[in-house]
Amino acid sequence: MVDTDDNLARALVSLEGLSVGDAFGEQFFTSESQLAHYLESEVAPEGPWHFTDDTNMSLSVVDVLRRFGQINADELATSFARHYDISRGYGPSMNRLLRQIADGHRWEEVSRSQFAGQGSSGNGAAMRSAPVGAYFAEDMALVIQQA
Repeated sequence: MVDTDDNLARALVSLEGLSVGDAFGEQFFTSESQLAHYLESEVAPEGPWHFTDDTNMSLSVVDVLRRFGQINADELATSFARHYDISRGYGPSMNRLLRQIADGHRWEEVSRSQFAGQGSSGNGAAMRSAPVGAYFAEDMALVIQQA
């Protein structure tokens, strides 16, 4: 569909930004005393900062865009399941869904069985949509279609 170096470069910049924000934000899921220390000192938490499931799944989004020039839902679901890493903090329903996909279940069926087919209330989809918007930034209709 679309395959230019500029599109991929924009998606990669988006990925870099969201991954740093993701890892930085994850540092604040800590004790109240540690959080107070960060806020009082105005110093960033020491690294390394570990990214979450949102970045892990965004890596798959960018990889699918790189390989196909568009979102290929089957490849994306397969990539999500193949790169699943429980240590990244996936929610319980996504843990279950990705294991089912890895076991050979069709993503369309298992995803519709959760949340009455309406999707979750989390922010993960918003995180993963950033590289899509960046990749197709020159064509809003494609952004909407691919997201």
